[in-house]
This record gives sequence, C-alpha cells and structure tokens, in this order.
Amino acid sequence: MIRFDDPRFATLLSIGIASAALWWVMAASMGDMAMATDLSPGTFLGTSVMWIVMMLAMMLPAMAPVMIQYAGLAAKEVGGAVLALRVALFGAGYFALWGVVSVVMAGMQLGLAQTSFFTMGGTLATPMVAGFLALAAGLWQFTSIKDVCLTHCRRPLAYLIAHWREGTRGAFPMGAGHGAYCVGCCIALMGLMFVFGAMNVVWMAVIAAYFVAEKIAPAAARWSRLMGWALVVAGAVTIMLSL
Repeated sequence: MIRFDDPRFATLLSIGIASAALWWVMAASMGDMAMATDLSPGTFLGTSVMWIVMMLAMMLPAMAPVMIQYAGLAAKEVGGAVLALRVALFGAGYFALWGVVSVVMAGMQLGLAQTSFFTMGGTLATPMVAGFLALAAGLWQFTSIKDVCLTHCRRPLAYLIAHWREGTRGAFPMGAGHGAYCVGCCIALMGLMFVFGAMNVVWMAVIAAYFVAEKIAPAAARWSRLMGWALVVAGAVTIMLSL
C-alpha cells in the first residue's frame, strides 16, 4: 500500500494532475482549432507543439507504472529535491522518444494534407487508407517486436533492476530506454489516430485508455492478439468496401 508520504504517491498524484490539466486544455481548444496546412516553418513548429502536447496527454497515464516503480527505488538512495529531480529526468527521458515521434507525426500530417488520401488538414484518412492503417496496426499486434516491447512495459520493475543506473546522470537514459520499448509497443496503434481523426479528443482518450489497459490489465498478451484480429478484420472489410 502506498502511503501519502511515499514518493510513489507524490509521483502518481503529479501525473494525475498534469494529465487532467492537459486533457482539459485539449478538450477546451481542439474543437475551435483552425488547422493550417501550409509547409512553412512556422506551421511546422506550431503543429509539432500541438502533437507534443497531445502525445504527452495520451502517454502520461501509460508512464505511471514505471514512474512509480522508479520513484520507489530511487527513494532508497536519495530524497527531497534530488529525488524529485531524478524522477523528472526519468520522465523526460521516457517522453523524449515520444517527442521525436510527435515531430514526425506533425511532419506526416502536413505532408499528407497535400494529398487526396487525407482530409481535414491531413488528420483524417480516407476510407481506403484508413483500412490499411487498421490492417497494419492489427498485424503489428502479432509481431515479435510487439511481444518484447509489451513484456517490458508490463514488467517495469524487471526493466529497472536490469538497467539500473545510479544518480541523476542515470535517470534520463533509463527513462529513454524504457520509452523506446513503449514506442515499440504502441507506435502502430498510434496510427489509428489518423483513422478516427487526430484531433478527435474522444478517440484520443479511447486509444490512451487502451495503452494503459494493455500495460496493467491481466492476460493482456492474450486480448492484445484479440485486438489484433479485430483490427485486421475491420481493416480488410473497410478496404473491400472502398474498392
């Protein structure tokens, strides 16, 4: 049981407050946001920031299990401000990979907006492309990369013990290492953002909730494959109906 004076509780509370604030901001602003689709540096920068905020909101809850475990282990070595700094650096390392993914997604959105295969400023795929994205996400669920990454995401304590580095210098690379597994676990499913609309807050929340469930729910490896089959079937049907 986590006590109120336990750094793990403080870490969980911080994640909860930050997540709630980010989701509130997105829910309040996404509906009225005007999408610029030109390829200017200013538009790319603004779109990248938007994706980074979206990704942070979606992945913060999924980061909670490993962040809590790290805070508990690091608290055995240090406390106070140094502990808070180490936890923050670990979180920054974890999200660094997703930050890169966010910038890539922003570039993809702006590039896709110039084609006839995506609508709504490059955030929503046409039915044919949506079918292929769903099919790809479903097939990814059966790959060995997915299995390895999901195993590490579901066993954060084992990862931390095997890759432990002391001090503030070790926090960031440890977070980045675990973040790499998280990206490998979730990246194909993140493509579903373009299936349901990358600016659709409701579907963003659904996908984010699935990421959390896949990491903590019992028998996730089994129903992860069921999700794979569901996406494969849905993708194939959508493609056939689009022909």
